[in-house]
Amino acid sequence: MAAHSAGDRIAEHRHMKHVAVVIRQTPFNTCRNSEALRMTVGLTLADHSIAVIFRDDGVYTLLPTQPALIGSLEIDKHLETLQLLNVRLIAERESLIERHLSHLKWDVERLGQREVVQLLGESDAIICF
Repeated sequence: MAAHSAGDRIAEHRHMKHVAVVIRQTPFNTCRNSEALRMTVGLTLADHSIAVIFRDDGVYTLLPTQPALIGSLEIDKHLETLQLLNVRLIAERESLIERHLSHLKWDVERLGQREVVQLLGESDAIICF
C-alpha cells in the first residue's frame, strides 16, 4: 500500500463530489421519499455538493402533507434540515406545469428540463428514487 503525504490527503479532501439525488416517485403510500431525504441529510456529513431534484410525480413531495394521512413517514423535517444546510432543492419546471402545481410549501429552485439534464451531467454521482 502506497503511503500518502499530507499534501495528497489535503488535495483529496478539497475535491468536492457533486451528488444529485433525484426523487421521481409520488410520496403517497410509501416511505421512499422520506428515506431519500433522510439519506440526503446523511450525505451532508461528507464533503459533498448536493442537489435534490424533484421531477415527475416526485414534485408532489413539495406540497403540504400530513404523513399519517398520506401513508408516509416524516418529510417536512428532512426538507427543513436540508434547507438549513444549504442543500439545493430543485423542482423540474415541466413536471410542475404538467401537474398544474404552482403553490408549493417549500421555496425551491425551479429549473427547466435542459438545466436539470445539464446539472445531472455535471454530477459525480446520481442517486435515483
